[in-house]
Amino acid sequence: MREWIVKLNTIDGGAAEALRVIEHFDTLVDQRSSALAMLRAAAALAECPVGLEDPERGLRVGVDAAGRNVADLGDAGAGRRTHRFEEITVWLDREGTPWPLDHLILERFARSLHAVKKIRDSSPALAATRIACDPCATPADREEALRRLGLGERVTVVATHLSDARRMPPGLVVDEHQIHLFPASPRPNTIPADIAAGIHTCSAADVHQGCKHARTALRITVDLATGKPTHVRYDQLGAIATVVESVDSDTAAQAPDVRRVVELQARRSWVVPTLEAVLSHNSIREVARLHNLHHSTMRQRIDWLERQLGYTPLSCGGYARASTTLTLWRIAMAARRRDNLLPIPSETAVPAAS
Repeated sequence: MREWIVKLNTIDGGAAEALRVIEHFDTLVDQRSSALAMLRAAAALAECPVGLEDPERGLRVGVDAAGRNVADLGDAGAGRRTHRFEEITVWLDREGTPWPLDHLILERFARSLHAVKKIRDSSPALAATRIACDPCATPADREEALRRLGLGERVTVVATHLSDARRMPPGLVVDEHQIHLFPASPRPNTIPADIAAGIHTCSAADVHQGCKHARTALRITVDLATGKPTHVRYDQLGAIATVVESVDSDTAAQAPDVRRVVELQARRSWVVPTLEAVLSHNSIREVARLHNLHHSTMRQRIDWLERQLGYTPLSCGGYARASTTLTLWRIAMAARRRDNLLPIPSETAVPAAS
């Protein structure tokens, strides 16, 4: 497909843009993306508010051009264009002249939503997973669903990003996450070490709650030492889980202390690893050994950090402040990494009609 796009770009730019739209939604179908992920993809392609309605699932939702949820969908105005496929209706609200590919975006959007829905409905394993994770399911139905999945009294729930879907077994898509259910002790390498994963092991009766906990853990899956994706177990978060559940990524990123750490990290790549090591070890010499530095060099780094931060991380108040800052930094960075990996590349944006 990409070879055809490149060739068509030199012949007919409009045809190439049409193929990009088709390829974009085909990729989302292959990844079994959620309705919300497809909605945001359509908004990114159209660069205007987009919405969908699926009466069978009681779903009616819209987002603006930036992919943010819209509370008031309003009535169909003069700039609204709609498309219906089977039971699904989609629309876009564009001010001004319609774009040449508006109809194609809507058509592929609706068909892709229907295709993924059919795939999910036709898989017995995914149907059983959906029942097991449904908070409204009866205990008897949940127990039967887990039995069909071959799971016992203890279950490990794993939440991953849709961008990693091809590296994991088929799972239940919930918003922009994929949920997997495994035995209490999954086989080694079941979850690739280099992808972000939120993990929670719980009793079979609490699987629906375990899904929520695994998704909470996923929101903080950035390694402080390397900045790379990591696995996080909900059980190990303790009170940190309350912070993660209460603070969204935008709020975390806008916190002054987090913004300051991001600025310093851009200047000195060792800022976050050093701050984390200082908070988690007993002495500067121990931190220096961990980073293969002389203790005087590490002392200089810490002194510089204290001057730049405006407080002493190892003081009573400073420790709590620095620890909270790193937690918020992880929330912000995990979201940034997730968004960068979502299949909405900028080159797929459709140009306005000239």
